[in-house]
Order: sequence, then C-alpha cells, then structure tokens
Amino acid sequence: MRITRYSVLLLLLVPHLFGTPLTIDAAIELFVEHNYDLQIARHDAQKSRADLITAKERPNPTLLGSYEFMNLNNRFSDVSTGSNAQATLTLTHPIETAGKRDRRIDVAQRSIIFSNLIYDETVRDQLMRLMDAYYAVLSDQTNLSNAQENLKSYTSIMEIAKAKLDHGFLSQIDYQKIVLQQIDYAKEVENNRLALAQDREALSSMLALPSSDIAATETIDPSTELPQLEEFLAKTAERPDCKAAKQYLAVADAALSLEKANGVPNVTVGAEYASFGPTYEPLAGVNVSMPIPLYDRNEGDIEKARINTLQAANLYEKTLRMAKADVIQSYEAVQSRQNVYKAMREGFSTAKELKEKQEKIFALKGMSVLELLDAQKSYREYQRNMTQSLVELQIVKARLKLNSGLSLLDSKGH
Repeated sequence: MRITRYSVLLLLLVPHLFGTPLTIDAAIELFVEHNYDLQIARHDAQKSRADLITAKERPNPTLLGSYEFMNLNNRFSDVSTGSNAQATLTLTHPIETAGKRDRRIDVAQRSIIFSNLIYDETVRDQLMRLMDAYYAVLSDQTNLSNAQENLKSYTSIMEIAKAKLDHGFLSQIDYQKIVLQQIDYAKEVENNRLALAQDREALSSMLALPSSDIAATETIDPSTELPQLEEFLAKTAERPDCKAAKQYLAVADAALSLEKANGVPNVTVGAEYASFGPTYEPLAGVNVSMPIPLYDRNEGDIEKARINTLQAANLYEKTLRMAKADVIQSYEAVQSRQNVYKAMREGFSTAKELKEKQEKIFALKGMSVLELLDAQKSYREYQRNMTQSLVELQIVKARLKLNSGLSLLDSKGH
C-alpha cells in the first residue's frame, strides 16, 4: 500500500510543474464544448431540424392568367360582336391526401431524435481518443519528472564515486563506467520531454487550447473494486449507438408509412374566372382533378422502404451484439491491467529497496559497479512500467464505462 500511495501521490503532484492543472472532468467539458470534430457533428445534427421545417410546408397554389384571341389591328379595342377575345384567371390548389403531411412531419421528428443520438455516439467515440491523449500527457509528465529526479539522484552517486576515486577506493575504469551511464539518464530526460511536447500538442488541438496551458492532473485509484460484468452488460441498450439503431428502426417504419401514403393520388381543386369580348361579362367556374393510378402506384419506393425496415431491424440486433462484445472485451482488459499493475507495483517495490540498499553499500563499503548500475537500470524500468500500467489501467476503466453507455462523470458525482 505504501507504493500505491506513492504512485498516486506522484501522479497528482507532477502536473503542477508543467502548467495550470487540468483535471479529466475539466478536459471533458472543454472537449465537448470546443472540439472541432464535435462542433462539425453538432451542426450536422442541427441540419435535421431544417427537414422538419420542410416537412411542415404545404403545396403552393398555382395562379394562371391568360388573354387570348386578341385583335392586334384594333389595338385591343375590338368591340365587334364577333370578337373572340378571352380573358381567363385560374387559381388551383393541390390537396394532399392520406395524411402525407402528418407522416412527413413524423419522419422528420424521428430523424431529429436519430441525429441527436448519432451526435451522442460521436461524442462517445471521440471521448475514447480524448482518454488516450489526456493520459498520454499525464504519463509523459510523470515519466519526465521521474527521469529528472533519477538524474539528480544519479549525480549524487557520481559525486560519491569521484570521492572514492580520489581516495583510491575506486578504479578509473569503474569510475568511467559510472560517468558514461549519466548519458543514458540525460537521454531519458530528453526523450520524455519530447514525448510530452508532442502529446501535449495533440491534446491541445482536441481542446482548442494553447499547449502551454495544459498540465494533466487526475486522481488515480488503482484499488477500485470492479463491479460484476452483468451490471455493465445490463446498460448496453442505453449506449448512444444502440439507442440510435433502435431509433433508426422507428424512422424506417415511419418512412414506410409515408411511402404508402405517397401512393395515394393528391386532389387538385381550382376556381376560374373568365370573360369574353366584346362585353367581357364575368363568368365563374370550378374544377377538380386527380391522377388515375393505373401505372404508377409508388410500388418501387414502398418496397424499398419495406426492405429498409428489415435492414434497420438487423442493424439494431448487430449493434446490440457488438456493444456487448465491446463491454466484455473492456471488462477483460480491466482485469488484465489490474493484474499487470499489481505485478509492476510489487516489482517496483523490490527494485526500489534493492536500489537503496546497494547505494548505501556503494557509499559505505564497496561493491561491483556492474551490480550497482544493473540495480539502477532495473529500478528505472520498473518505475516506467508501473507508471505505464497505472495509466493504462485508468484508460481501460474509462473505456469500459464508455462501452457500457455510462458517463465518465458519473462516478464523480456529476
């Protein structure tokens, strides 16, 4: 437990060396608000509302005016009794039958819900990338801080080695081996600094923030008890992609009803005003027209819509199965990473104790330089592996929640 507290505390304190602390909750809020990919997806969802405006529209009436059989020689002043001049004004209006407008509105409203769920699924998918980017920065910060501390600690060993060399307790060859090893420590610092700069820039682009303002800080509790798998599987139906697949089935059913309604002809009614020369007495009339569905009954589109409902049903079943598979895989990954972290934590504890003992022996008595350097190397490897395993454990925990349809903020009381 001492090592567990040490590792968690280290991950908490390190970010303050690199900039303003940024918790994972704050990163998620900034990501959802400012990420360019999510903004694009949000606009796509908003487009579906325009379809509702279109669906509510009614057919426009048609106004037709004409003046025929004019006698141009009389300059429009023909008053002879045999004049054929005719002025006509006709207004027609199509009337939709079979509830087409209501069905269009129903399809549009269901499509809006579907588009919003697709956006939620985009957020869930993009949060997977955010988790990788955020914890990569956290890991880099920890590794860089550890590398700097190790270099500082190794400098003390070099000072002891120099004193032993001056007093004849250490050979020149062994001293050179110790000095040359410092290059590896400096190299590790530079590699971690480069990794941090690159990963921080990747995270900053996701959050639309300057990279200099980003310093990851997060409480990681590796001892969190994992609930039963069944609890996660029970929530998969609420995952955004599963809900979207179910809503798509509802959209397909509504579209089928609309296509059946489109097979029913509309009726066009009209009113007509006409007058004939030379007296141009007003005359009125009405007309009704509708196409006779002898050939075109919209059968092709109806059949296509019917098949779409079958595809939507298959898609829903497929999405549910894939969601459950994701949950099971994530659950197994969490268990595996917990075991790896436990092994790395125990190995680090042993390597740390061995390193401290051999440093004391080297300072007070004498020992093989190769054994000293080997203990130092083993300690650094276990240190890196423990940090990596701890961060990977947190990532797979987040993936398990996302794959189960849970919010990453649920466990924090939000």
